[in-house]
Amino acid sequence: MMNRLLLTLTIFLFASCIKSDVLNPEADIVSVSFTENRLRTKNIEIYNDYIVVYPKLNADLKKNDITSIELSEGATYQSRDNTISGDTLFFIDVTSQSEEYTKTYSVVQVKNFPLNFGFETWVKPGSSSLYENPKEGSVQWYSSNDGLAILWKSKPANEYPVRQIRISGNTAAELCTMTGPGRIIGNVFIPCLAGSLYLGGFDLSMGMSNPLKSTRFGIPFNSGKPVKLIGKYIYKEGAEDYINGDGSRDAMKKDACSIYAVLFKTDNDVKFLYGDNISSSPNIIARAELNPENIRTETGFTGFEVDFDYLSYSTPFVWSELENDEYKLTIVFASSHKGGNYEGRPGNTLIVDDIKLLYEVENE
Repeated sequence: MMNRLLLTLTIFLFASCIKSDVLNPEADIVSVSFTENRLRTKNIEIYNDYIVVYPKLNADLKKNDITSIELSEGATYQSRDNTISGDTLFFIDVTSQSEEYTKTYSVVQVKNFPLNFGFETWVKPGSSSLYENPKEGSVQWYSSNDGLAILWKSKPANEYPVRQIRISGNTAAELCTMTGPGRIIGNVFIPCLAGSLYLGGFDLSMGMSNPLKSTRFGIPFNSGKPVKLIGKYIYKEGAEDYINGDGSRDAMKKDACSIYAVLFKTDNDVKFLYGDNISSSPNIIARAELNPENIRTETGFTGFEVDFDYLSYSTPFVWSELENDEYKLTIVFASSHKGGNYEGRPGNTLIVDDIKLLYEVENE
């Protein structure tokens, strides 16, 4: 009996030693810093397999500009040049402590904020992605496709809520409201899913646990003081019953789409706005929104032009803060007006094209 006890104890201790020596399989970049005064913003956007940077004008950012990098425990990295033209400046290969996994991060630069968005170019976010998002110059749009891709592994691009559509020979963005997946994890319940398209980023780590925090609204903007958002749209209301946030249905409840832009100030605590504060953050400086009551349902495009409202918000616009890259701007489209609350009418369709931003420059 004593021999068996000693043998069991020996096996347990041996297994414990092996377990404590297991090497970390993660290969992630936690944080990274670049040469001071080379970037427009101190905040570095790190996503699943790419990093977004905003270099200053004429700044030729290279791999040697990395001043510090924090990786998963025990991981190592090696940077290498990009030999193909494009917005990717260079790559960072991260190898896990266990050497089982290697992840390649693309360091992608975003140049000046485009003033016109024609939705002619669509790209897959990753090599394994089946869906597409529009891209204008070096600026990448994000959408509700990014979150759905976590659940949908094999659906083709034309079945996602945001996709490209050709009208009269031109490409536009089409957003559709769909019946949601329901309860996806814990208390996260999505009875209805609106197609949404926005300027900002997407946090994959929050995609399942807190979808409203996964949407990062805003990209750096210092071109001038925004005054108008202009474009054209086609809106069609869905034929199915309206789905409320609790999953109940209402055949009589009306829906509408959303078209708006928000200018806000960043600080040490606010780097982005999110789905839960895009309308209420005290950092909002101005907002331009097409009144849902004025949305028209016609077969052809309807033009719109909305002014930025500065008077309704307490955070003032300051030229010096704009020039110091303290401001961000987002443009948002959604096929259901209350899509952020996971409600709307399935079948709602919004098509947008030829979006323009007008701004004033400071008088010298």
